Amino acid sequence: MKSFFLKAARYAKRIGAKRKRIQTLQQMSDKTEWCIKDFTQFKKLISRSDFTAEYDTSIYNIHDSAKEMMMYPQVYYIQLLDDGTWLYEGIFDDIVFESKKLAVVEEYVYKQITSLPRKTTKLN
Repeated sequence: MKSFFLKAARYAKRIGAKRKRIQTLQQMSDKTEWCIKDFTQFKKLISRSDFTAEYDTSIYNIHDSAKEMMMYPQVYYIQLLDDGTWLYEGIFDDIVFESKKLAVVEEYVYKQITSLPRKTTKLN
């Protein structure tokens, strides 16, 4: 998660996010243990139209009946469908997970992020 929050802080800085958000993301990267609340504290609900106006939708899997997106750091997002279902679709894989409860999907996404293999680069 350290790397996750560092990258999120760099991205936030690049897009001109508020100083407080950048600082909080940097502080999250300094921790040694994380929980789901560290991830979900940054969530923000935006409309589908705002999402499609801001992001390159050719690389995102947007469900036909998605009406809103719950956004998280590093452009992770969960879609709210017309029927009240929360849907997560991975961008680079075939992962699809859904539930009527946002917290259940958030927990799933958090576990996906925390289970990503750590990459180490050694320079000589």
